[in-house]
Amino acid sequence: MPPAKKSRKLSRKDLNQLKEYGELDPFSNLGEENDLDDLISKAISRSGYGRLTGTPSLSKGKSKGHSHRGLAISKPLKASRPDAYSKLLNSLPAAPAIKAKRGVATSDDEAEESDSDARMDEDEDAPAADVGVEYEIDEVEHGAEDSESDGESEDDSDEADTSDIKDYMEKHVADDDSSLMHRRLAAVSQKEYTQVAVDEPLLGQAVLYSVEGQGVRPPNPDSINPRLAKPLQKLNGGKDLSALQQRLLGWFDQYLDVVYADRSFAKEDEITTAYALHAMNHVLKSKDLERRNKAKLSKAHAEGTDAGELRDQGFTRPRVLIVLPFRNSAYKVVEKLFKLASGGQDMNAPRFIKEYGPAGYEESVISKRKPDDFRKTFAGNIDDGFRIGVQLYRKTARVYTELYHSDIIVASPLGLRMVTGSEGDERRDFDFLSSIEMVIVDQCDALLMQNWEHVSHVFSHLNLTPKKDHGCDFSRIRQWYLEGTAQHRRQTILISDYMTPEIQAVFNNNCRSIEGKVRIKPVYPGAVTDVVAQVPQIFKRLSVKRLQSAADDRFAHFTDHVFPELQKSAAGDKHTLVFVSSYFDFVRIRNYCRDKSCSFAAISEYSTTSEAMGARKSLYAGELGFILYSERAHFYHRYPIKGIHNLVFYSLPEHPLFYTELLNLMLTSNDETASPELLSCTALYTQYDQLKVERIVGSQLASQLLTGERSQFTFA
Repeated sequence: MPPAKKSRKLSRKDLNQLKEYGELDPFSNLGEENDLDDLISKAISRSGYGRLTGTPSLSKGKSKGHSHRGLAISKPLKASRPDAYSKLLNSLPAAPAIKAKRGVATSDDEAEESDSDARMDEDEDAPAADVGVEYEIDEVEHGAEDSESDGESEDDSDEADTSDIKDYMEKHVADDDSSLMHRRLAAVSQKEYTQVAVDEPLLGQAVLYSVEGQGVRPPNPDSINPRLAKPLQKLNGGKDLSALQQRLLGWFDQYLDVVYADRSFAKEDEITTAYALHAMNHVLKSKDLERRNKAKLSKAHAEGTDAGELRDQGFTRPRVLIVLPFRNSAYKVVEKLFKLASGGQDMNAPRFIKEYGPAGYEESVISKRKPDDFRKTFAGNIDDGFRIGVQLYRKTARVYTELYHSDIIVASPLGLRMVTGSEGDERRDFDFLSSIEMVIVDQCDALLMQNWEHVSHVFSHLNLTPKKDHGCDFSRIRQWYLEGTAQHRRQTILISDYMTPEIQAVFNNNCRSIEGKVRIKPVYPGAVTDVVAQVPQIFKRLSVKRLQSAADDRFAHFTDHVFPELQKSAAGDKHTLVFVSSYFDFVRIRNYCRDKSCSFAAISEYSTTSEAMGARKSLYAGELGFILYSERAHFYHRYPIKGIHNLVFYSLPEHPLFYTELLNLMLTSNDETASPELLSCTALYTQYDQLKVERIVGSQLASQLLTGERSQFTFA
């Protein structure tokens, strides 16, 4: 153990006794699961009754500003301790700040810059990244503290009054031990919400999940940090916030969890500006609060007074996590963050522009025959394995900072998974996610076409108690971090083109803000209204007993009814395309058809260009019975498949635009010899495909198809 710096003489016997009971060396009794558990549990035991667990205090009569607080860990407290030890413990000051080198998790290749970043960062607010660990015992006078706290009840010292805080952000993150807060925590933990329909003519259908009857609050009186006013106006082209941005920020600024399922490329610039502004606003307000508290502590130290508890930090520095699918999306968002942080100046980061910018990936290289949304999605760098740290330094932003020295992390799910790893990985690290106060997931529809399991993995590792201290100052850590309720203070924002069961699952299980949550989706007119081809569209509802058996029941219907028809048509009209939304279903059908020795071809996202082209030519020439076509293949390639006479949707596509495109291919790219009477379309669905059916047939007709007496409907 490093030697203690003593401004007050303590005997060797006293120091050994402190070390023996684990108070001088917080790492003397480390648990195998978490290095900080014992340290934090000792801190909470000394601060009085734990807010959530009712842990009894070991030392009474501490001042209101005492800094020994922490997470209530369910471990047995040490029993009897010598009187001499108790007296010695009472003579000690607040828990010393532990300075240690930060973790090893880094953004893309920033190792050569991390050392200089850390040194420059010391001038700001981050703790110093010293290699050694030092513990300091200072001399303080406790007589005044004891006499002041003797007449004060324990509950009053823990109770935090937040009624005078006007800014919603400061009120949201403030320590609050009121009975209302306990009721809110209990409600969100048990998923007890009151659903309220909110009139949103601009955004669509909004359903508010209210906690303890809070409802919709008036606009935030202290909404935007003054530093962002001019940069925002310049970023918006000299204009004020648009109506869409105002409505979105109105929901964001209440610190509700938000799901917005009406994203489009026409709205992309407005939406990204709105959440970039919200993220930057949150970080700047947090840093301003830290500076004010730091000034109070300095003033109190100079005057020899007690500034009280000033808690404004987390275990680690990163506060905002923005999850995006591709580097081209990250480039747009980071560029907006930079302009907001540096007064609207253009970014001057050659390395970032080279690795994330559009140079060499111009949209013109994409075929003009591709749909407009495809050209915009895949224009630029579409690498999906990246992570980059953004640090606010003075009046600008810096990129490629080490993750533990960053204020905002912009990353893809795969890029984060490369660091967080899997169970058993020796070098896995996810402590940098322990203090995330805001997570924004944009383009969820594109992330669903990658690997949604990585997104779920990220959410499962947010706001966990870190394995190491990473130089945190326990006297400044907010109480709800120490108590393990940070997930209820985290704001989650999910933005997608449409709603899916996966997004709904995150909304149900991972969106647990104490402020409540809101789900916004549009009223769908129906993709069938955009179909130009005169093709009879038959929708067949399958009888499914329960959700768990839906996949098996669908496959059984396919093998018993659809597949025999395919074999019959193979003898005559060999121009059939079978569209499969799920890749697992795609593999299952492909293997079944191979076992039956069918004449078919399979096109997935893993098929080579030559394989896909050969299958398309064979279908057009009538040399194949049918083609299996996955939704991911259509998302990544948009193959113009010609010669389709019969279209079978084994499962409806997630994106309604795909339904329209495939049907219109039967007319615009079909061979001239096929008459309209030979064209047909059959779509299979179950009562659990509510979201897909609503997007394709429209919000008004969806309920009829899902719950009507008939099981077959035809659109012509």
